[in-house]
Amino acid sequence: MIKNESKQEIFERYVIGLTAIVMGLTIGIISIFGSLGLDIIKYASSESAITQGMGQDLVNLVLITPLCLIGGFLYILKRDNAKYFLILVPLYSLLYTGLAYGLFPEWSHPVYTGNSEQFSILFYIVIIGSLLLLVSTLSMFSPEDAPEFNRRNLTIYITLMTIFLVLFAFMWIGEYLEVLTTGDTSTGSYSEAPTIFWVVRYFDLGITIPLGFIGLYLLYTRTEQAYPVMLLFFGFFVTISSAVVGMAIVMLLKNDPNFQPGGLIIFPILSLLAWVGLLYLIKDKLPWKKS
Repeated sequence: MIKNESKQEIFERYVIGLTAIVMGLTIGIISIFGSLGLDIIKYASSESAITQGMGQDLVNLVLITPLCLIGGFLYILKRDNAKYFLILVPLYSLLYTGLAYGLFPEWSHPVYTGNSEQFSILFYIVIIGSLLLLVSTLSMFSPEDAPEFNRRNLTIYITLMTIFLVLFAFMWIGEYLEVLTTGDTSTGSYSEAPTIFWVVRYFDLGITIPLGFIGLYLLYTRTEQAYPVMLLFFGFFVTISSAVVGMAIVMLLKNDPNFQPGGLIIFPILSLLAWVGLLYLIKDKLPWKKS
């Protein structure tokens, strides 16, 4: 519990808590108004890209929105466990909701039409709110929050996570090289939606995968000092891997020709490992643990 707060601290607590709540509601609106729900927000992109967006909308609705709302309300109520909800959100919502949703339409493509730019205020709210949470959540933790880790189990986990991160990287690098050498992917997904292709590759190969390796290194070498940073990273892994699994499932159900069967193996395993890693990081804070 937070005690003896100054007026400044009370102000900041309400700003952060309300920001998380507004973000959660905004992400929920984006999901419901998109192709998954009311189809009011229309993205100028290929059918496959929109199908993937439906999978992400589903995960946003059932995972990201509740995390924001629960974390925001708990923080306003001065509950210390609020930070474990809030820190899971900012990196994913900044990159893969705010920026990705705002950038992936193929505005210059003569075939596609949409109106998502008319709802750009929603994406700006998510981006700005994510930046505020990104800055504020890290300072909520201290080295004393870090649990004790078994080095042998930690080594096994990091080895498994590294293997699947490498496989993930090779999947995207293979398509990247294919586009550079032939001008398209074997499924034609690049020519259908080149913007989303590059957005995803830049984010994943430039941010997601490198953050994965950095997080694993910090987990092994600087467990206590880097604990909040690791929670931020693993929160990102959990949310983005869950979103990718959601995309893969929707693509499979809709018989999307761009669906890659290998992804249905790699991504669920990465998601499982991410969730295991997050639970390992917060194992001493779980409700069934003795305080």
